[in-house]
Amino acid sequence: MKIFLAIIILATSLLAKDPLHLLPHYYKIGAYTKAQKLLKREAHSGNLQAQLKLARLYSEGVLVKHSYKNALYWYKKASKKDAEASYQVAQFYALGKGVEQNSSEALKFYRKAIKQKSTKALFALGNIYYQGKILPKNREKAIMLFKKAAQQGDTLSTYNLGYIYEHGEGIPRSYIKALKYYRLAAKNGYVNAKYNLAAFYYRGMGVKQNKSKAFQWYLQAAKAGDSEASYNTGLMYYRGEGVLKNKINAFKFWMQAAKKSHQKAQIALDKLCHESPWACR
Repeated sequence: MKIFLAIIILATSLLAKDPLHLLPHYYKIGAYTKAQKLLKREAHSGNLQAQLKLARLYSEGVLVKHSYKNALYWYKKASKKDAEASYQVAQFYALGKGVEQNSSEALKFYRKAIKQKSTKALFALGNIYYQGKILPKNREKAIMLFKKAAQQGDTLSTYNLGYIYEHGEGIPRSYIKALKYYRLAAKNGYVNAKYNLAAFYYRGMGVKQNKSKAFQWYLQAAKAGDSEASYNTGLMYYRGEGVLKNKINAFKFWMQAAKKSHQKAQIALDKLCHESPWACR
């Protein structure tokens, strides 16, 4: 009997540690009113997860009536403890979502999110300074923020640094540094970085020209769906640059690009099928 009671007490204790444990059940049976009441009760009691979930629901208009005002209210509540919430509040003020656009409030919450270790906030604030939309353009601050975010593994910030170094925007142009950042972003799977890295190897920018490596990066970008990379991959197969000449493969990749309305690929296909009909079967 004592053992049975102990098991009941233990089970009750475990459930008490997760006040939102009934939410999945309510969703499953369609008891959305009960789910809403549970969320609101827990959010008002200071439950961070409930506050975050309620904020998202108001923002998306799911289970509750869509309201940016209410979403902002709960994100602000959650921002006391959560970096994502602080970032979301900053985004509301930066984009003017449900509130008047307010650069000082946006900056305040971006900085708060950054202190709470938000990489997304580093990137977003860097972009704002880079573009000079709601805050004065400041390339030095943008680069500093992008570098901090890149050090924390943010792929978009890493790519942006590659672009900035390639074009010499706010800093001396350096193809070597651009190549470094493009390579990092490409290895993280960013398609535009793969394409740019291929172009650097093809032209010998910041690195010894290597058409074989250029082909490999164009191929990766093409497989990821980039139509320009598909066209270039087909072109390298057609010419035999960095890879053995293969008109059938050229047709394959040009067809991929042409299906995405790539005009050069469409013209190349017409030429290829006229001179080598067998490759277009």
